[in-house]
Order: sequence, then structure tokens, then C-alpha cells
Amino acid sequence: MLLVLDDDNRIVKYSLIGGLADDNATEYDENELPEDFDVKFQPLFYKLENNKIVENSDYVEPADTPPVSEPSKQDKINAQIMLNQAKQKEDQDKFNAQILLKLAGGTK
Repeated sequence: MLLVLDDDNRIVKYSLIGGLADDNATEYDENELPEDFDVKFQPLFYKLENNKIVENSDYVEPADTPPVSEPSKQDKINAQIMLNQAKQKEDQDKFNAQILLKLAGGTK
């Protein structure tokens, strides 16, 4: 198995099959994994200490994603302008198609 470690030997990511796009990946015997490694794994939750994978005693759960804020008044104005432009383009495309049909003799 391959492990990618940060500067403090905390495991950032791992791969049991295939490779990792990281030249600094460390090989590790997957038979030596803690029993619940795959269930508990989170980046930085485990670290490599004395050639053993152990839980990182300094691990802190990542903060929840920040709440989604309401769009600003300007964001709403910009969205309305883009919607109007898209509608105008759609109308123009329909008009152009009708003109092309008439020019091609498709309708009279």
C-alpha cells in the first residue's frame, strides 16, 4: 500500500490498489494496518510513528462547511441580467431560424 504523509508524518491519503500521483508516497505493509483503518480514515486522523500507523492524538475534526450565504442584491441583479440576455439570445435564434427557412424557400 502507499501512503502520502505531510511534514509531521500524518497520513494525508492512501492507496491499497494502484498508485498515487505523488512522488513522495511511502510504501507500507497493508497487513500492519489498524483493524478499523478504512472505517475511521480521515486525512490527518492517523500518522506514521515508529513505522506503525497510530491515531493522531492532535487530530481535530474539520469544521463544518461554512453556511451558504444569501446572494447579495448585486448578485441577484447580475443573475437577472444574464437571464434576460439568455432569453434575448433564444428569441434572436428563433427569429434567425425563421428567416433562414424563408430564404431557403421552406415557408412562404
